[in-house]
Amino acid sequence: MRISIVGHGPVAEPLARLAERAGHTVDWGEEGAALSRVGDGADLVILAVSSTAVETILVSILPAISKDVVIVDAIVPAEDDRGGSEMPASSGTAGIAATLSRARIVRAFASVPAEALASVLNGPTSEQSARLAVPFAGDDREAKALVAKFMREIGVEPFDLGALGVAALLDPGGPLWQKAWSQIEMLEAVGFLSGGG
Repeated sequence: MRISIVGHGPVAEPLARLAERAGHTVDWGEEGAALSRVGDGADLVILAVSSTAVETILVSILPAISKDVVIVDAIVPAEDDRGGSEMPASSGTAGIAATLSRARIVRAFASVPAEALASVLNGPTSEQSARLAVPFAGDDREAKALVAKFMREIGVEPFDLGALGVAALLDPGGPLWQKAWSQIEMLEAVGFLSGGG
C-alpha cells in the first residue's frame, strides 16, 4: 500500500516506521512531502496532526482528495488542550467530514499512546497473545476493512468499535483515550461501557 502520513503529531513517526517495516511505501518526513503526494495514488492518508493545524492541512489537501482515498483521522489535541477536554468539532472527525465531503473517514490511532505504538517496533512481528489492540470507528465498511488490514500488517490488532458516531470514546476525556490495551482488555472495557461487564 502507499501510505501518506500528514503531520508530525505523536503517532506519526511510530506509524511511519511500522508501515515501512511492513513493506509499505510511506510518504512522510519533510514538511509538505506527504501533502504533495496525497493525490498521487495514496491508499491511506493518515492525518497525524494537532487540532490547531488540521484546518490548514485540510484546505491544502482538499484539491487532491479523490473519492477512493481513505482518510485516517489520527488528530490529537494541541498541547494546551490535552487536559481531557474535548477537541473542537471543527478540528476532529466532524470537521474532516464537513471539509472533505467525498472522503472515507476512519478514526484511529490517536487514542493509543505513541509510546505503545513505538514499543511494537521492538517486539516480534508474528502473532502474540498480548498484541496491542487499536480501536477504530467509521461508517464506510470497505474503508474500515482497509484500515484493519493495515493495522494487522504493522503488528497491531484492530478493534472495531462501530460507526463514526462512537468516535468520542477515542477522544480526550473518553474512556479509551490514551489506553494501551490488549484485545481482551479492550473487550472487557467496551463490555463494561455497554453495560455488559
